[in-house]
Amino acid sequence: MPERIRIFAAILQNTMFLLKGLAKGLEIIDPFLVGHGFKFEDFNINNGEDGKFAHASYINENKKFIIDYRFSIGEVLYQFEDSTISHPFYLDQLGFADRKLHKDFLIENNLEAFNYILHDFNFLIEDFFEGDCIKLIEFSKLQDKIITEIDRKIRKENSVRFDNIRIEKARHVFRNKDFKKCLAIYKAVDNKSLFEEIDNKVIEYCKRHV
Repeated sequence: MPERIRIFAAILQNTMFLLKGLAKGLEIIDPFLVGHGFKFEDFNINNGEDGKFAHASYINENKKFIIDYRFSIGEVLYQFEDSTISHPFYLDQLGFADRKLHKDFLIENNLEAFNYILHDFNFLIEDFFEGDCIKLIEFSKLQDKIITEIDRKIRKENSVRFDNIRIEKARHVFRNKDFKKCLAIYKAVDNKSLFEEIDNKVIEYCKRHV
């Protein structure tokens, strides 16, 4: 079999596997969703960093339920207009952290994961399925704030790491007597609090000799 055909066949087989698994899982939660006014909207096959995944969505006016599937359930989202929240965060904030069943992404028993989601739907009836999503909107803002803070912390940590590298490089350049380049590197350091006494002395020396 030609290589291109073999690759195409493998991709097709993987896609069919995804759709078959997703379809079986949706059969479990579909009656509940339909019973609460949701209708199947669409599905897509996408490429992620770790391979292909499928996602499906149900919609009820300005409410949306989204689920992605690889070999089991990945991310589960609830959306109301512009507010979106993840399944575990939603239930945790509602006070059901110890009672929810769907806690982990991509558990091995894929159909059991859909049963877990179905069980947890009962905790969301009042706010999401039959309510005005007041809590969803509130918790979505909190989730966004936490994500933003985590992102800021990661960027800060990376900034410090790179600045330490810059400082070491500046000291090396100073030892090679390239004072102009040394000053330029020190200037690029964002976290000036990382400077030690020696760095301040080096900077002053370079300024006098440029």
